[in-house]
Parts: sequence; structure tokens; C-alpha cells
Amino acid sequence: MQMQSVDEFVESILDDKGITNVEPDIRQELKEDMKKRLMDQINRAAVMKLSEEKVAELNKLMDEPDFTNEKMTEFMKNSGINLSEVALDTMIKFRGFYMGAEA
Repeated sequence: MQMQSVDEFVESILDDKGITNVEPDIRQELKEDMKKRLMDQINRAAVMKLSEEKVAELNKLMDEPDFTNEKMTEFMKNSGINLSEVALDTMIKFRGFYMGAEA
């Protein structure tokens, strides 16, 4: 499976599932909901890949008032895990779930 943008990925699931003949605002709402769920699952999977030391370090950082999404992204990039691999694996499982296949 080739890496694609989250928006394209969600669009392809909706198309493959046959959800094409719905009101545009309903389809947009579905896309946003699926995108949020996918990103939550990718983030959760990435955190689960962290070593115990990195989890402890992340917990301390998250307690800081100036800890931003950008700092979280930077931390994850420097954590030693392969974020592309985590994202791809999660996307495959996500697609399997939505398409009704065993993930």
C-alpha cells in the first residue's frame, strides 16, 4: 500500500465502500469523523511503540504549560520509532475495519 494523504485515504475508503451518493455536507462530516478517528489511532499506536524511558520523558513534557502539538511532533520524530511504518500499519488496519475485513 502506497502512502497517501489522510484526506485521500479516507476518500478512497468512502468510495470503495460505495458511500458516494450522499449529501456533500454529510460526506464531509463522515470524512472529518473518520480522519479524526484515524489520527487518534495513529497517535495511540505511536505512543505504544515508545520505550518506557521515552514514555516517562513524554509524560514530563506534557505537564509543561508550553508543550505544544509542534513539540509533540518533534518529540515523536526524535523518539527512535519509525512513524511512517506506524502510520502505514495503522492505516491498513483502519481500512480493514471499515471495509469489513479482518485487520
